[in-house]
Amino acid sequence: MISYLSAALLALIGLTRLMTVRAGPRYLATFFLSMAVGLAVSAEDTVRLLGDELLPRLVTNALQLLAMRALLQLVRSTRSPEKPTPFWPIVVCWALMVLCYLDFAPHRLEAGTSGFQWRFSIVAYQVILTTYAVTCLVLFIRTLVRSAAGRPRGAFRTGLRILICAAVVTIGWALFSGLPSLWLEITDLADLDFMPRARLVGLCAMVLWVLGGLFTTWDGALRLARAWRRIRAVTPLWKELVAAHPQIALPVRHDLEFTLYRRVIEIRDGLLALRAHVPPQLGDWLRTPVDEPTRAAAELAAALVMREAGRSWPGNPAGPHPSARDESAWLSAVSSAFTRSRVVREVRERALAEAGQPSREEPTLKHR
Repeated sequence: MISYLSAALLALIGLTRLMTVRAGPRYLATFFLSMAVGLAVSAEDTVRLLGDELLPRLVTNALQLLAMRALLQLVRSTRSPEKPTPFWPIVVCWALMVLCYLDFAPHRLEAGTSGFQWRFSIVAYQVILTTYAVTCLVLFIRTLVRSAAGRPRGAFRTGLRILICAAVVTIGWALFSGLPSLWLEITDLADLDFMPRARLVGLCAMVLWVLGGLFTTWDGALRLARAWRRIRAVTPLWKELVAAHPQIALPVRHDLEFTLYRRVIEIRDGLLALRAHVPPQLGDWLRTPVDEPTRAAAELAAALVMREAGRSWPGNPAGPHPSARDESAWLSAVSSAFTRSRVVREVRERALAEAGQPSREEPTLKHR
């Protein structure tokens, strides 16, 4: 049950990575999904169901090598220029492992005996598996240590450090479970006693991978949640401006953070295009002092009315322009004031009266 639970958590992290990384490399997703399937295949219930221990082990080991290659790809992708990871080494490893399997599989009834453990094909299989996995993990750890050292405090750096610990434990697991012939000879353990211990070390490593993945994924999930909340906050303002100036709309892309930045840019372009329609007497229409977002929302409401009436005042100075970091938060406040502020409703009524148009209580939000 623990194996299946860990596999489910790894699969969940892998699928989350696939959802959050719509474009570009998906090495971490490949790693987590490969390890999840391998852990499920090697679980005791799965082995018992298949009635064969050697074939599930071969499939699991092949998936583990694929996961290790994904880590190596991740390491190489951080280099500039990016150094591609050739596919032929893992194909050669898989081919040699299959050849070894075809040699020792007919002798599966001899498993556990000294003669079986020291067959040339068994030893070669173990050396190939362990060497490839440990090499990939060492390269991964070296890069991750440098990356974690340059990160600010937070969930992401904590996740990276947990992943480093997971990789170290996985090296221990690879050296222990990948070389059973050596350890069975040294420790005098029986084969039936060796596998539960190897599986326990593997589960400890998987728990660390899950925790590290959750911490790093949680950081990305928080960013996406914040982006989605800010998109919803600026959407009323964005709809009104795009309806007034359709040319400000940029090409659509299904990426939350990009969508947020795109809408901020479009709103800013729309506000700049409406500056000439802001009536100069707007300050007289504000009966009480208001904050900057509410004033900007009032200017927008009056400018939209005057634009429809065909009236403009060229040379109006630009309004407040916050830093890029605070732009989305500021526009969210403007959007909120635009749709809810009593001051903005009063300014809109004054603008309608000034333009000689019929009064209406609420703005009509136009959709694309």
